[in-house]
Amino acid sequence: MIRFAVLLGLCTSVALGGWCDNKLTGVDDLVRASKKIRIPTTTQVEERKDVRNNLPTPEMIRANGYPAETHWVTTDDGYILAIHRIPHGKDNQENENRPVVFLQHGLLCSSADWVVADPSKGLGYILADAGYDVWMGNYRGNTYSKNHTFFDPSNQKEGFWDHTWDEMAKYDIPAMITKVLEETGAEDLQYIGHSMGTTAFMAMHHYRKDIGQKIRLAHLLSPVAYVGHMESPIGWIAGFGDILNTILHLLGIGEFLPDSIFIDCLAALFCHEGVTQGICTNILFLLCGYDEPQMNKTLLPDILHHTPAGAATTTILHYAQEVVSGEFAGYDWGSKEDNFHHHGAAGVPTYNLGDVTTPLAVYWGQNDWLAASEDVLRTVAQLPNIVQGMLHMVEFEQWNHLDFLWAKDVDKYVYADVLDNMEKCWAQDCRNL
Repeated sequence: MIRFAVLLGLCTSVALGGWCDNKLTGVDDLVRASKKIRIPTTTQVEERKDVRNNLPTPEMIRANGYPAETHWVTTDDGYILAIHRIPHGKDNQENENRPVVFLQHGLLCSSADWVVADPSKGLGYILADAGYDVWMGNYRGNTYSKNHTFFDPSNQKEGFWDHTWDEMAKYDIPAMITKVLEETGAEDLQYIGHSMGTTAFMAMHHYRKDIGQKIRLAHLLSPVAYVGHMESPIGWIAGFGDILNTILHLLGIGEFLPDSIFIDCLAALFCHEGVTQGICTNILFLLCGYDEPQMNKTLLPDILHHTPAGAATTTILHYAQEVVSGEFAGYDWGSKEDNFHHHGAAGVPTYNLGDVTTPLAVYWGQNDWLAASEDVLRTVAQLPNIVQGMLHMVEFEQWNHLDFLWAKDVDKYVYADVLDNMEKCWAQDCRNL
C-alpha cells in the first residue's frame, strides 16, 4: 500500500493538474493522486507548522472600546476552557441586573467569531450595546482552550485530542454555563450557538437536562444534527470508509491540521473559479462553504487570521460518520474497549431530539453546505419546543453556513430577529409559555 504520509507538502499546482476534479470518493481521488506523485526516499516528514492566532479575543474587544475579561473553568474530565466576557457596552456601563447571554462557536472556530467584525456587525458588540452581559465560550482544543490538568496538547497521541463533540456536549457546555451562572449570580441565561455550537447543545440534553432547564431561550444558528444531505466536503471524507485510519495524517493525527495535499484536493473539487482570494486556501471555508455576494472582502484577512482555530480530527470524523449512518448519534470509536471508555456500558448513544425541551429559536439558510434544508427540516420536525413565530428561514437565497457570522447583511437578515426574540423572552420567560 502506498504510504500516504509521503504526500506531505505538495504544492497547489498538483491538485490543479486534474487529479482531483471528478468528486469521486475520497479514496479514489487520493489513490489517483498518489500515482502521479513522486515518492520521496526519506522516511522523515517535516510536520506542517501550526499557525496560531496572535491577536487574542480580549485585545480585539478592547481595541474597539469595550471592556473585556477572561475567565477559566475546568471540566469534569480535566480540560481547562477559556470564556471571554464583554460585561457591558460602550455607553451603557451599568453592570447591575444585566441579562446574561452565552455564545458558543462552531466547527474550527473560537470566541473570536463574534467580535472579529466591527461593532456594527459583530454579534458580541451588538448584544453588549443592547444591554446584555455577553459571555463567549471556547470548546476544548481551540486556540484558547488548549490546556488540561494532565494531558499535553502538543502530544498528538496521548489523550488530549481523544475527543469529539460528544465530550463537548457532556462536559464543555455544562461546565461553561455553570461557571457563567456562578460568576453572574443569574438564575438563567439565553444561549446562542452556531454550527457545532448547536450540535453539542442538542446532544447535551442526553446528558444534562438540568442545564437545559436553566436556559430561557436557545438560539440555534444553522442547526446541525442530521447531516445526510450536506454538501460539505465532510461528506467526501466519509468516502474514505474503512481505510480512513491509514490516511489520518492527511487530516492530522490528533489535532486537525490537514496537509496541503488534502486542502489542494478540496480546493480543486469544491472551490470554483473567481472566488475571493484566500477562501480556497482556508480549510474552514472549504468545509463550510462561502457566499460570494455576502462575502465581506475587507473583513476576510482578519477572518483568515483567526480561523481555523483548532479542533480534534475526530470531531470532523464524527460528522463524516453521521453522513454514513444518517443518524444523530455519538461517535463510534471502532472497538468495544474504546467505546466503553468514552460512552460507558450503555455504548454509543443515539441522541433523541425529543429530549431538547429548552425553548428554541431556529435560524437557517437555503444554501448551507453543512445544514442542508432537508436535514434542518428533519431536525425541526423532531424538536418539541420551538417557540411560536421563532422559526426563521433567511430570506437571502444564497445564505450559507458562515454567513451567520460574517455576512455583509447579517445584522439585517439574522441578528435583528435574534434581538427581537431575546427581548420577547426576557419580557416573558419562554419556559412558561
